[in-house]
Amino acid sequence: MRLRETIQTYLYRVIHRERRGLLPILILMVLRIFSAVYALGVNVKLSMYRWGILKQHKLPCHVISLGNITVGGTGKTPTAQRLATLIRDMGYRVVILNRGYRATWQEDIGLVSDGEKIYMTAAEAGDEAYLLAKSLPGIPVVIGKERAVTGEYAVKQLNAQVIILDDAYQHWQLARDLDIVLIDALNRFGNNCLLPRGTLREPLRNLNRAHAFLLTKVDQSTDNDRDSIRDTLARYNDKALVVESIHRPRWFIEIESWYKGVRDCGIALENVRGQAVAAISAIGNPSSFEQTIADIEVNVIDSLRFPDHHHYTMTEMQWAMERAVKKGATALVTTEKDAVKIPAEFIHSHRPLPVYVLGIEVRFLDGYEEFMHLIEETLK
Repeated sequence: MRLRETIQTYLYRVIHRERRGLLPILILMVLRIFSAVYALGVNVKLSMYRWGILKQHKLPCHVISLGNITVGGTGKTPTAQRLATLIRDMGYRVVILNRGYRATWQEDIGLVSDGEKIYMTAAEAGDEAYLLAKSLPGIPVVIGKERAVTGEYAVKQLNAQVIILDDAYQHWQLARDLDIVLIDALNRFGNNCLLPRGTLREPLRNLNRAHAFLLTKVDQSTDNDRDSIRDTLARYNDKALVVESIHRPRWFIEIESWYKGVRDCGIALENVRGQAVAAISAIGNPSSFEQTIADIEVNVIDSLRFPDHHHYTMTEMQWAMERAVKKGATALVTTEKDAVKIPAEFIHSHRPLPVYVLGIEVRFLDGYEEFMHLIEETLK
């Protein structure tokens, strides 16, 4: 792993008290000081927007924000896919704005896709933006740190009627008509501490800005966990709609077919059921992915976890394949978010085992009708 990822992994274990000793204690003391400074900065900046000292930019179209209050995987990418598809099917011209996390593209505006053609690689666009572009034909994807700038581009050049801001709850520069906050039912609010001591991006009291909360992966949580989450949300915001959702596996597809976009080569879930596989992922919540595989009665005999957003090298993939063979696996299984980061050289090479990409779709459960009504009313 790269040095930055090694440090991130170590600090993650420290803040979750998985590391013991004098050094972790000293690190936590320092992180608490930085968290206090971070909290002050967040509160000052947000107050400046509330008092009108800093102005929000208003676009001449509808703007919907998807975000969360913690760092890590809550399922924003598949939720953005689902939401964009629903709104597109209502007859609106939808454009997704993504900041392009870890993208090599450094210009103010990056056109990842115009809805018909993809213009960037996963490295140039960032894995999340590239996956959105690859999985959403007909829906343009634009990256850039300043959403007001990319938003103006989306309206003027791509005729956007509805803009979806991906991961933008903390991006206060751009006014929005609807703020949707995702809450991971498995992880809830991390360790309830602010960055960098914890995983909260801002204090929980700031949940009062949300119009709707979307609880993800509720099928993997307990009733008590969900009740606890709802109680916490009601404490800070009792007016927002609460919706539950699951990540439903749809099919497996061999990575070479997935890479080429040949989706009709999908393998039915029951055809892999009972097989022994090795799971490989570099996402925010790998345990949820592995649980999803286990829930469809596929035997996960090995788990290879890399830091979130990690880009695999040829050497790493060859090592993973050799390890899977030694363990007796019949296949490697990974996520769509990981598939965009696997080298094409490895994908098209001769491999002793297949690499299956697990296709996931978000399915809304409790609160779905009210959620759709809220979106329809917002877009009127």
